[in-house]
Amino acid sequence: MRSRHGVTVVGIKCPGEDFTFATAETVVAKGDIIVVTGKTRAVEAFTEPA
Repeated sequence: MRSRHGVTVVGIKCPGEDFTFATAETVVAKGDIIVVTGKTRAVEAFTEPA
């Protein structure tokens, strides 16, 4: 994520589960809510629909 989009995933919330901090091994699935950090422009660009 960091090299491609300029953002870092710091947390993830899977449906029906508690929030957890992301690690290098974290796999994001459809329906997950992710928390990202980075420069404002990078975060805004990352959140725009493709």
